[in-house]
Amino acid sequence: MNLIKRRPFGKTGLHVTQVSLGAMNLRMLPSEKEARALVNHALDRGINLIDTARAYNGTTGDGKELESEIIVGQEVARRTDLTEPLIIVTKGHGYNPDAFDEHLSLSRRKLGLTAGPKGEILMGKNEIRLVYFFHGISRERWDEIASSGVIEHALKRRDEGLFTYLGFSSHTGHEECIAEALDTGVFQVVELPYNLFSPSFGQDQKGYGNFFKRIHDEGIALINMKAYAGNGMVERTKIFKDYCDISPANRLRFCLSSPWISTVDAGCRFPEELEENLRVSEMTPLSEAEQAVLIGEAAKVSGLIEGTCRECTHCLEKFTCPREINFPEILALAARYKMAEGFGQSTEPLRAAYGEIERGAEECIACGQCSPWCEYKLDIPPLMEEAHRLLA
Repeated sequence: MNLIKRRPFGKTGLHVTQVSLGAMNLRMLPSEKEARALVNHALDRGINLIDTARAYNGTTGDGKELESEIIVGQEVARRTDLTEPLIIVTKGHGYNPDAFDEHLSLSRRKLGLTAGPKGEILMGKNEIRLVYFFHGISRERWDEIASSGVIEHALKRRDEGLFTYLGFSSHTGHEECIAEALDTGVFQVVELPYNLFSPSFGQDQKGYGNFFKRIHDEGIALINMKAYAGNGMVERTKIFKDYCDISPANRLRFCLSSPWISTVDAGCRFPEELEENLRVSEMTPLSEAEQAVLIGEAAKVSGLIEGTCRECTHCLEKFTCPREINFPEILALAARYKMAEGFGQSTEPLRAAYGEIERGAEECIACGQCSPWCEYKLDIPPLMEEAHRLLA
């Protein structure tokens, strides 16, 4: 087995494999058996960081409910061959002390964590390092965090040994509160999106500078998520492949070329995809000139991506439409429709797929309850109206 290249995990003293396993997609696999197999394949290959969350739950292709934390916890606990503490990242939506304790307790129970004789955190007999995140901070969430006293509360829970490192995740559009969170100086790990279609966190931004460089220079471990720009990019790549010269390999290679990233959470669904990610991780980094060329290629289609659903399904982690409309599926079809139309390709397959959806966008009552849960700050009701106009 070839050893995966490693990078420092901030100033924690740990070294992390530069490609890690994002467990969000476990809920999207054809079966629970395949989800368990993927976790074990990553462990077999030597990956030492798994990124999950309390909200990464869903229904697999065979109709079974799956909770990512449970799968990760059970499969790690079964292993008897692990020779080093794994880094396990999980996330909660507790932005005040009471909610924080509730979410942390639930995650620890789902992961199956116990305390060792010296206070170490165990999964089965395997020692781990638990990173606990405030999940997806936005203006509203950060204001609650900053005013509720939950940061001091969380640090006490860390000192009690309930987790090892405190962190947060966020997305583009929330630069102001990300900067405020970094200013506190208490976070040891941060997770942010970075890819060819959205490289801003790794570039100088007016008023903020280069977030990635700042995070690295302050000794904070940095996890790069959304390396492929979201789950929907697989289908969209099929649409623009003749117009934009960006291979999946070069998307990952672009992220790995950043000197400030600790590890790339390159979400995958099958062992073959993980193997391809590991193959790419062995390539030499792209030069700055090569990265600039790829960013230019991405710019050819990025205008047809902005303002559309990225198919990340984060909105469904804490929200259910009162009308039981699968709005992410509808918005995904509309996003692909606009891209296909923009490149003069047939939109009939997308219209046909929309016609098979039981509850269409016309049933949306524009209550707006879904919009606060969109990590990309999309105003969903108008997009639903547009989707029906395009697809019906």
